[in-house]
Amino acid sequence: MSEKPKTYRSYGMAKIDDNFRISLNIKWLGQIIFGVTLIVLGYLRIENRIAELERRVELSDTNIEELVSKHIAEEEVKIAQMEEQLDWYQKELNLNPLSWGKKKRKKK
Repeated sequence: MSEKPKTYRSYGMAKIDDNFRISLNIKWLGQIIFGVTLIVLGYLRIENRIAELERRVELSDTNIEELVSKHIAEEEVKIAQMEEQLDWYQKELNLNPLSWGKKKRKKK
């Protein structure tokens, strides 16, 4: 009769040694399992979010590189057109009065 009465909420493990006994409250066990589950699910959610963000950053980088290369190509075409226009204006509309005589001399 010196044994402790067992309650419905606790489960006593078998004695390993005379001085060593493990008893675990079932309510605590449920809370521990629930807590560990929440921690694992939270970790997985954060990992998935980080992976999605990394994928989006990679896609954004490739889009930015494509847009920059497209912009550079367009600018090169515009610069070439402007140089052609500038050459035409320099040939046709010679506004330098000192070079007017040079045209006449070259033609003769």
